[in-house]
Amino acid sequence: MNTPSSTSRLVGVLGLGRSGLAAVRFLVAHGIAVIAWDQGKVPLEGVETLPGVEVWDGPFPAERLLRCESVLLSPGIPRTHPGILQLLSRGLPVINDCEWLYRTAQYQETPPQFVAITGTNGKSTVTTLVGEMLGAAGQNTQTGGNLGQAALSLWHDDTRIYVLELSSFQLESMPQFRAESAALLNISPDHMDRYRSLDHYLEAKLAVFHNQQPGDVAVVNADDPGLWPKVSGVIPPGVSIVGFSIEKPVVGGVYVQDGVLVDHRGDEGRPIMETARIRIRGRHNLANATAAAALALGRGADAETVAKVLENFPGLPHRMQWVRSVNGVSFFNDSKGTNVGAVVESLASFDRPLVLIAGGRAKKTDFSALTQAASQRLRASVLIGEAANDLEGVLKGVAPVVRADSMKDAVAKSLALAQPGDVVLLSPACASFDMFKNFEDRGVQFSEAVHAL
Repeated sequence: MNTPSSTSRLVGVLGLGRSGLAAVRFLVAHGIAVIAWDQGKVPLEGVETLPGVEVWDGPFPAERLLRCESVLLSPGIPRTHPGILQLLSRGLPVINDCEWLYRTAQYQETPPQFVAITGTNGKSTVTTLVGEMLGAAGQNTQTGGNLGQAALSLWHDDTRIYVLELSSFQLESMPQFRAESAALLNISPDHMDRYRSLDHYLEAKLAVFHNQQPGDVAVVNADDPGLWPKVSGVIPPGVSIVGFSIEKPVVGGVYVQDGVLVDHRGDEGRPIMETARIRIRGRHNLANATAAAALALGRGADAETVAKVLENFPGLPHRMQWVRSVNGVSFFNDSKGTNVGAVVESLASFDRPLVLIAGGRAKKTDFSALTQAASQRLRASVLIGEAANDLEGVLKGVAPVVRADSMKDAVAKSLALAQPGDVVLLSPACASFDMFKNFEDRGVQFSEAVHAL
């Protein structure tokens, strides 16, 4: 592989979580010295013993970092951090691992293509589906980014397509990145602790389209009336806009009509499959399947391959995952439902009474949208964590509310409140960090508590 000369190069890595550690290893493997920083002591997993790695923790080492040609920023560190602002004010490029992967790939004789998926909800499911579809179609594909493996863990010389889930935080630090196929799945309030407004949050998401070129594909949710005009205003000329919908036909798009998934990117609609054959259930997952089909078809997968993957894909852990039934009560783990929009969609996926387990650390969240969604089917709610008071304020008028001080306690109380035929749904509408390591840990503790009943 041809790469830019690495002689005497020095790059900073800020934040030593999953993506930061992968970045350090990648850079060292390519002969680049690293100054790595994290604001607290973290498990370094051996990177401090690699040649040419200088590790800092505690105070921000601005003067040391200014020796670097650029720095790679973890998505967990905002660009408004005082240290980052100091680097930016001195003209130092602040990018991230996904951007570095893209730039490195451009030095290959035949650069690979990139597929990028962003949105508030559904990113991980769509990203995984697209990776499965393109892999089944014979493409040498790597899948990751904000999901699964960090971007620089994906690097292989022979990869032809990188399928990346991208968060708004990541997109803020990717000025040159171009995706031949990019998707914006939806938008609803999230991370309001990092953004001034919903429009500011949307602006970060729209960056996924900024560098597209004629012949590229932009996949957009046509069911969101506020999204479509804003997206069409930023997509460059010559880019094909492919709408996806589960509510109406979209000429030039992929949509659901009369129980059939339809590809209408050409002159006429062609059936892909009956939606009843799609294994993942729920209205939101039908939208995810439709978006994934649009992306995969646009990168060379055929309808038969798309249909086969959708028939067999069981869904991702912690995303509307059935755990078990106890005394006629079905328990579902939707720990990834970390914002209100996700919980609204999850509630709408059931047509029977349910007990909702919710709560955690709020992200300056307005929970009021839960009132109407919960009024349709909520039997009771069991609330945990720091946001319990705020959640009780919007749910207490809908159905009985009880508190729990642990996940085990919440599961036990939810079973006591439920009746045979009901659903117990963990869909927290909050981040997990007040009580758990992450949403996966929260989901695992829920599943363990359910299996212990």
